[in-house]
Amino acid sequence: MNYKHFSISKITEFLFVALVVVLFPAIHLHGQDTMPKLNTFSLSGQFHVRGEFRDGAFRPLESGEKPAGLISDRIRFTLDYSYNNKLELKITPQSVGVWGQSPLVQGAENSGSQFSLFETWVKLSLNSNWNTQIGRQVISLDDERMFGALDWAQGGRAHDAIAFNFAKNKYEFRAFASYNQNYKALYGNNLSNPAGNLYSTQDATPYKWMQTIWTKLPINEHNKVTLLVSNLGFQNAASKSDSTKTYFQQTMGANYFYNNSKVNANISAYYQVNDNSIVTATSAYLLAGYIGYTVNNQWYLGLGADYVSGNKIGQTQTKNQSFNPYFGTNHKFYGAMDYYFAGNGHRGAGLSDNYLKIAYKMKPELGFSLAIHQFFSPNTIVNNTTEYNTNLGQEFDLGFSYKINKFASMTGGYSAYATTPSINYLKNTPNGNDLQHWAWLSLNITPTFFETKY
Repeated sequence: MNYKHFSISKITEFLFVALVVVLFPAIHLHGQDTMPKLNTFSLSGQFHVRGEFRDGAFRPLESGEKPAGLISDRIRFTLDYSYNNKLELKITPQSVGVWGQSPLVQGAENSGSQFSLFETWVKLSLNSNWNTQIGRQVISLDDERMFGALDWAQGGRAHDAIAFNFAKNKYEFRAFASYNQNYKALYGNNLSNPAGNLYSTQDATPYKWMQTIWTKLPINEHNKVTLLVSNLGFQNAASKSDSTKTYFQQTMGANYFYNNSKVNANISAYYQVNDNSIVTATSAYLLAGYIGYTVNNQWYLGLGADYVSGNKIGQTQTKNQSFNPYFGTNHKFYGAMDYYFAGNGHRGAGLSDNYLKIAYKMKPELGFSLAIHQFFSPNTIVNNTTEYNTNLGQEFDLGFSYKINKFASMTGGYSAYATTPSINYLKNTPNGNDLQHWAWLSLNITPTFFETKY
């Protein structure tokens, strides 16, 4: 992702100046209770550390390959300011690192002591129903199947965009637009570049253009429908003299949600298309359904299925039928070991995922979960004269969560994947072990340092 970086010293100066600017009027006006308090300000933080043992996460490990292990962390400061429900401002610097990747004694501007800007946006209220939000922001829609915050990833996901939001009587409308440029890759990082408009995705956002419209249509207290239309423009030029053009792809979808005190259910359908001659024409779709039932205040059961269209592997096709959930939080849907649609390809074969979820809350602060996935390929898989079975294996995900106190919680889990020759072929690991493993443990601390109204 394209983050703007600051050194530790610069971010310290930034936070100090921000606090002085905001707190000075608060201190100055202290005691003047007759004046309306129209300004609010808060400073909060997050320390999120996670240890992982990867003995088959992302892809099967082959015989002879050694497991991987690491500890990563995320540190965030969040400054929130608002004025009289007319103006909001959020600035969230963050640092993401791997333990040991920085030297014990860090030099000036060392890459291990830098912050990026995860979010930095301003929201202006146009009237009681309309507002516009401008800057680097999280786009999270519905159940995050198509647009998600990706909070599981230490770096998260945010877009440089402008948003227009409308809300009235539980009806909502949101529109997003983005136009991206990457001067550092092709134009020497010269912000005064006078000529050239080609875009490179090198260390940058994967799209050049984005326009998205989303709306929520409430039916009654328990039922609602949402609609989404998204247009993405892609370009990836290798040099300034490249003749690369932009090609566009559209995704259209609808969701139905039902929720009451006992039952929650949803049905989703998305269709993806492009007719641009630069690439193979796309005609792909995603269908999903889920129903969950709260048995009592301790037990919860859920059953769901996803069908994601894909290509026939080993056969010539005139159309691309591989659906791409570009910005979905796929870790949430297709198994915790991230074999599918989480930056780890499986040759565009598509996916059929049938799963069962069980949750048990032992006490208010302690809970456990189990998810069982059966994966299939919706298409044939052929390698020369060998035709593979469509069974892609099973995954078992165990997890727990424990709330230590108001600001601290601990989560962890263990996952196992029973592989098949089919998934080994799709992942290009022909000698993959029959059983793959992954374990993790995480500590999350989210203190609020300061809150004031003035």
